[in-house]
Amino acid sequence: MALFLTAGCRDAYYIPDPVPSASGDELVVSDALSFRNALKKAVPGSVIVWADGEYSDIALKVSAEGTEEAPIVVKARTPGGVVFKGVSSIQLQGSWLVAEGFSFKGLDTSVKGSVLTCAKGSSHCRFSNCLIDGGNSKVSDVDTKWVSLYGHHNEVSHCTFLEKKNMGCLLVVWMEDGIVPEHVIADNYFYRPYTHYDDNGKALNGQESIRIGTSDFSMNDARCTVTGNWFYRCNGERAEIISNKSCRNLYEGNLFEQGEGTLTLRHGNDCTVRGNWFLSGGKTEVGGVRIIGERHLVEGNWFMNLTGTNYKSALCVVKGESGAALNGYWTAKDCIVKDNIFTGCRYGIVVNYGGRESQDSAPENLLVTGNTFVSDKSYMIPVCVLEDTPSDAVKWESNIIYGGKQKGVSLPVVKERPALADPSEDIAAVRNNAGVQWK
Repeated sequence: MALFLTAGCRDAYYIPDPVPSASGDELVVSDALSFRNALKKAVPGSVIVWADGEYSDIALKVSAEGTEEAPIVVKARTPGGVVFKGVSSIQLQGSWLVAEGFSFKGLDTSVKGSVLTCAKGSSHCRFSNCLIDGGNSKVSDVDTKWVSLYGHHNEVSHCTFLEKKNMGCLLVVWMEDGIVPEHVIADNYFYRPYTHYDDNGKALNGQESIRIGTSDFSMNDARCTVTGNWFYRCNGERAEIISNKSCRNLYEGNLFEQGEGTLTLRHGNDCTVRGNWFLSGGKTEVGGVRIIGERHLVEGNWFMNLTGTNYKSALCVVKGESGAALNGYWTAKDCIVKDNIFTGCRYGIVVNYGGRESQDSAPENLLVTGNTFVSDKSYMIPVCVLEDTPSDAVKWESNIIYGGKQKGVSLPVVKERPALADPSEDIAAVRNNAGVQWK
């Protein structure tokens, strides 16, 4: 055992040593004190195993340095078998650190602070196979984040996030001066049906599932990758499921299902939205993608039976503001919408929609090419170009439009319904792969 003295040496207490596993390659701990002692002994390649059980008010700070070939791993003995409750958290501070297999339930939502954090200065750290379940937590107006990512080249993968009932974005990428984050958020499951409203019954801002950046840093590169995630009934603020507020991020191969909101390119430029699926599942006010800013590429996505209008259309190219501030609506310039499929959507692509009087700047040099619009009902609007849109603002090329009624534009249509591939296997693959692997 290790002996520690308190201030003034009036009292002494013992920190239990970690117990070697049967193989001798791992150190087994079951409380914060033995964990700290194990961490002092950790070297690249060390594995610290937390014994199964339920624990309250456990705050773990993993401050260490692993290597690419030999990361330092902190894990639950049995994936999902370690349950942290109350005011509990894990913070990774260092490089090449891994935390995996932990569950968080019965969280105290009256206390601020993130549950999972990659701290400032961290790099190449990873949270995986972890679960945060707010189903039994109290509803709270206290704004907290479940996941905060600082540093660069960190990862959150194969985690499950259920029923966040307190205010605040669920997962945030925090921008820092001189740092390009380049984080990876992959193969996670997000379920956030609860919404906080103001006194007038309007959903409060700040309830996104993911936010990358802030308006202050929105012209900075983040270069984050969000891929293979399943967003199911992520209603949150009823507007944004993902809020992009930085540049050169990639959103690829994600599934958005039954969520009242959109993947919103709110601030920043040069982002790519590729190969995602957007499904309404019969729910109302389900949208797709919102484009604001410059040189975004939206390609190869499926928009299926979406029910939203205006900002929540399948794809809304937003009207900007002349001389917009960083937190305003920047004009959509030089954006490309190509090779997407819109099927059964109430509104397909809507160009130049704005909800504020200050929005006075139509999109510029928008290319819409190679898309397929299938509208089986007469009330569906595959293409809508709103008034005050200059005739040269949009270039339409090689699009296939079947059925519905166009507004503000008259593009060629086809009389025969185009045959579409069946995306069900690809969608099922995302569902099956997202979230913790021990479910």
